[in-house]
Amino acid sequence: MDVRDLDTPALVVDLDQLERNIGAMADGVRAAGGRLRPHTKTHKTPEVARLQLQRGAIGLTVAKLGEAEVMADAGFDDLLIANEIVGTPKLHRLARLARRIRVRSCVDSLAGARMLSSVAVAAGVRCEVLLDVNTGLNRAGVAPDEAVALGTAIGALPGLVLVGVFSYAGAAPGAPAADAHRAWAVREAETAVAIARELQARGFPATEVSVAGTGSAVYAAATPGVTEVRPGTYVFNDMNYSRLGISAVERCALRIHSRVVSRPAPDRAVIDAGSKVLTTEKRALGGEDPGFGFIEALPGTRIAALWEEHGVLRLDDDGRQLAVGDVIAIIPNHVCPTINLADSWYGVRAGTVEQEYAIAARGRTR
Repeated sequence: MDVRDLDTPALVVDLDQLERNIGAMADGVRAAGGRLRPHTKTHKTPEVARLQLQRGAIGLTVAKLGEAEVMADAGFDDLLIANEIVGTPKLHRLARLARRIRVRSCVDSLAGARMLSSVAVAAGVRCEVLLDVNTGLNRAGVAPDEAVALGTAIGALPGLVLVGVFSYAGAAPGAPAADAHRAWAVREAETAVAIARELQARGFPATEVSVAGTGSAVYAAATPGVTEVRPGTYVFNDMNYSRLGISAVERCALRIHSRVVSRPAPDRAVIDAGSKVLTTEKRALGGEDPGFGFIEALPGTRIAALWEEHGVLRLDDDGRQLAVGDVIAIIPNHVCPTINLADSWYGVRAGTVEQEYAIAARGRTR
C-alpha cells in the first residue's frame, strides 16, 4: 500500500530511521563501555524489542507489570519493571511472573518492601529488587542520604534479594546544551554508584547500577560503576527531546498522519486528530507555545487547540494553502503516550507500507 492511501489518523514510522536510531544508541552505549537495557514503554511492540536485542541489548525495561506480562508472553525472559509494585493483586501477579522468567522490580519504601516480602515468602519465590533513589526528578525514589539505611532494612527481609540501585533523573532542566546533559547524567550516575558501593560494603549483592534515559544514557554508560542504562524514547524520538537539544528533528521516526476535515475560516483548519490521538502534552522553552505537535512541512502553523476528535490549526501564510481532504504529517511532542493511544502503527520504507504492527502492550497500565 502507498502510505498516502492510509486512513487517518494513523501512526506512521519510517523503518529505516527507526533502525538507524536503534543502531546509533546501541553503538554509542557500547563505545562508552556500558550495557543497554532499553525501555519498551515507548513502543510497546515486541517486534521492536527484538530489534533492540539483536543490536546488543542485554534485556528489557518495562513501565508496568502488565507490560512485563505482555513481553513475557512474547518470549522475553529478562525484564526490569521500572516501578514500585504495590497492592495484593499486583504482588501475586509478580510472584507468578517470577516463576516464569527473571524479573526485577523497584522498591523505595520499607512498607512496600514488606508487602512484597510477605507475598514472596508465601509463594515460595525470591524476588530481586533494586533500590529506587531520587537523583533529581523528584518523583519516586528515596532521598540519597536515606538510601543506605533503607537498603539495609530492605535487604534483610525474607524472600527479597537486593541486587542493586535504580535511578531516573530525566533530562537536564533548563536550556538545551550537551554539557548540561552530560553533567546531569554524571551526577545521577555517580550518586547511584556511591550508594550501591555502600550497600555492597554492608554485605548485600547490590552490584547492579541501573540509570539514565535517552538524553543521558551514553554519558551515564561511561561512568565507572554503572552496569546498565535504560533509554526508551530514542527509538522514535519526539519534539520534546528535539527542543531539549537531545535529538534532531530529522531523527524523529514517527509521524501522525491526519486529514483536514474542515476549513471554517481563512486562518483556521480542523484535522481529524484530537486529544485521543495527539495527547495534550507540550513542553515550552523560553516561553514559546509549541502547540500540540509539530508540522514539519508547515513549521509556522500551530496545532493551537484540541478537542477529543478534532485538532484546530492556526494557519500562517503557507498553511492557508491547506484544503479539505489534505493530509499532514505531525511529529508528536511526547511519543510515549501517543503510542499508548493507538492500537497499531504502520512501518514504511520509501513511501510504501511494509507492515502494520500491533501495539501489544497498549493500555497495560496495571
